[in-house]
Amino acid sequence: MAMTVSSMAQSNYSLYQFAQNNGMSLFGNNSTNKTSGIANLWNNYSNSQSSSNSYNLNATDVYGIRQGVAELLSSYNGAKNEFKEEFSSTMDGLSKAIKDVKSTNFKVGEDALKKTDVTTTDKDGKTTTSTKTEMSKDLQTAVDNVKSLVSSYNDAVGFFQDNAGMSKRLDRMNELFADTTYRASNYQSIGISVAKDGSMAVDEDKLANAIVSNPDKVSRILGNDGLAGKAQSHVNVANSQREQLFPSVNSLFGDELKTAQVYTGSGLLRMNSYANVGNLFNMYF
Repeated sequence: MAMTVSSMAQSNYSLYQFAQNNGMSLFGNNSTNKTSGIANLWNNYSNSQSSSNSYNLNATDVYGIRQGVAELLSSYNGAKNEFKEEFSSTMDGLSKAIKDVKSTNFKVGEDALKKTDVTTTDKDGKTTTSTKTEMSKDLQTAVDNVKSLVSSYNDAVGFFQDNAGMSKRLDRMNELFADTTYRASNYQSIGISVAKDGSMAVDEDKLANAIVSNPDKVSRILGNDGLAGKAQSHVNVANSQREQLFPSVNSLFGDELKTAQVYTGSGLLRMNSYANVGNLFNMYF
């Protein structure tokens, strides 16, 4: 009967031995010649094994395996490209926000924040008093820049959290961007709270009051020597490892097969039955 995918994979070691005995390498740079040679080798190998194992490898088997591996490779490349695009977008957005905060003048003046009491009367004649807050243009810009930095940093935290399990490098990046927690008390003093995962949230009123009352403190906590500077350092580290963050083909198809299934879609799911996916990949490419 025809050789199954599973039995083919389990025979890899025997195939390697057969290749060596025939003076052929399954690896090299000339993909065209290698593909042709491998096809011939498979045919010879299946013929030599047919009497003892009662199976034959036909053209349909070879074509099916080659198509499966090609689809797997295409899925991998697609996932890698999507990862790199999202990584670049996240880092670029954070870099811009960092630059804006670093260039922000927090000395907006004591009159930059005005609060007035506003009294309203409902239809039953009941009056209520609320406080209306108005910010100057410079103060509003400062607050918006800080909010943008926090939002962009949270995007980076989320990105690395979502991808931490893919590789050790990404796990380290996740830990790096989550290190805002040790400065939580400083950030909290100016209206920025820090969650356990390193993400942050802004209390706009508290931040505005802090900027007006103590701009030097805000600048120290958020500027070159504070959050913006720390974030820039993290971005620099991440960018320096840009090409190494996404796991290699071999690592995905080897020890991290379960992780790979999440990121490579149906192509890899259909390859689940292979006993040695990495070996099959090397045979055909």
